[in-house]
Amino acid sequence: MAAGVKGTQVACFITPHGFGHASRMTGVLEALQQKIPDLHPHLFTTVPESLFAETLRRFSYSPLACDIGLIQKNGLHADLPATITRLNEFLPFDQSLVNSLAEEIQGCSLVLCDIAPLGIAVAKKAGIPSVLIENFTWDWIYQAYLPNYPDIQPAIDYLHSQYQQTDIHIRAEPACGINRGQLHCSPIFRRTRTQRAKIRQAFQCQNKKLVLISMGGMDLEIPFIHKLPTVPDSIFLLAGQEKNLHPADNVFLLSRNSGFYHPDIINAADLVICKSGYSTVAECFQAGVPLVTVGRTTFPESAILEQFCTSQLEGKILSQEDFLSGKWLNTLEAFFSTDRQTPAQKNGADTIAEYLYHLCFSPHK
Repeated sequence: MAAGVKGTQVACFITPHGFGHASRMTGVLEALQQKIPDLHPHLFTTVPESLFAETLRRFSYSPLACDIGLIQKNGLHADLPATITRLNEFLPFDQSLVNSLAEEIQGCSLVLCDIAPLGIAVAKKAGIPSVLIENFTWDWIYQAYLPNYPDIQPAIDYLHSQYQQTDIHIRAEPACGINRGQLHCSPIFRRTRTQRAKIRQAFQCQNKKLVLISMGGMDLEIPFIHKLPTVPDSIFLLAGQEKNLHPADNVFLLSRNSGFYHPDIINAADLVICKSGYSTVAECFQAGVPLVTVGRTTFPESAILEQFCTSQLEGKILSQEDFLSGKWLNTLEAFFSTDRQTPAQKNGADTIAEYLYHLCFSPHK
């Protein structure tokens, strides 16, 4: 591991599919660092290092393509042929890579994996306990595409066998597929840290409604952006853009390194419009903010997340066609009719931290 690193060390393998899994792992590590102040995570992923630096007190970062997931055309559409090509190149795992990583993580007490099964194989080789944290696994996701893409079957079989080898299996709500694992927990989110009023003041909200549009850190052209300045009494924040811009009095484009913490922006909003992705939904659950999810009918997780949004947050569903056309702007007031829900009383990250602390780190274990 990193030269000179002291304290309790853990290795973390995080899928680079979007930012949601990295945000979820960050929430878990944030909670663990509260219980174990000297905890030093070693992160293996290609998610930008800056995302973790927003939250974690200390960590080491090794850029590693540790998972394929789904190759995305944009924030709403996946490219299955490209995904299968990449899977065939990546699987089975390169044994020399597994051996090298197993050497690299010696000294770690635990290996945490957010649906990146390479970490499980590395942990097994290194003789270190592995923890799988998920609300779905890739074999379950790929199964839905099998009728149209039968060539994905070998990846399903291989990944299923890899997931079975984890030592500790943790499932977070809203969970997909069959119940399994040693621990089930409520949604995992990063904690807010800046007062709602302070964020709203930064965008000069005053008595106007603040609408956050977020596609989970993935690129998506917003064809209706020219219509936003005509919407009265509303301010729009478009997250995940290439750079910070202020193209109209009521429109702010926010880069991924905007200086605003995403959970704080969600908490400050009067309405969140987002793709049905885990971390944004979980952070809306934390804040109790009204939300509208843009359906992704071809992504198997979406139906589960949408059902959670409508049942737990009284959320509404918007079709991709209506979202991209901007038709919803004509009836925006209807989305504001949903009252803010009671903020989440329990963070799944705290449940996991408590569980792992007593199981793996407590001096009395």
